Amino acid sequence: MIQAPQPNGLVYELRLVPGAARGARVAHALQSAEAADLLAALRQRTGLAEGPSSKSHSRDLVAVAVAKAGLVGIDVEFRAPDRPIEKVAEHLGAPVANADGGYRVFTFWEAYFKAFGNWPAKDLLREVAASVEPLQRVGGMAMLHQVIERDFAFTLVWDQR
Repeated sequence: MIQAPQPNGLVYELRLVPGAARGARVAHALQSAEAADLLAALRQRTGLAEGPSSKSHSRDLVAVAVAKAGLVGIDVEFRAPDRPIEKVAEHLGAPVANADGGYRVFTFWEAYFKAFGNWPAKDLLREVAASVEPLQRVGGMAMLHQVIERDFAFTLVWDQR
């Protein structure tokens, strides 16, 4: 398990897939099974058997989040050195200066969709692109963004109405 700060009212965990080589591609079925197992264990450990949840996986990392109420979305992405992530962010409507900004925009875009069921507006993406604080409020919701073990970009968004 990877230790990470827990936002108020949410619980999340990140875990490397056991037995997988660091940064290696892992079969989608194995990633999904690991994420489902981690989510079930997190629900049991926290007593949050019901309520919103989200899960994500990339290469050998899985991530899950649960909350008592509200909306939650989580995303992790492997930071591939040759990935044109700045162009991806620009395509989404939020030009960025570097790969860090690109991964912040892209993981936010994915996590937002998981939480809210629609894609974020371009002005919200541009706000995220310009931000540098790991934990902040954007567009009326909270966002946590971190780089995990230098290899992964991680974003969690939530609204605890």
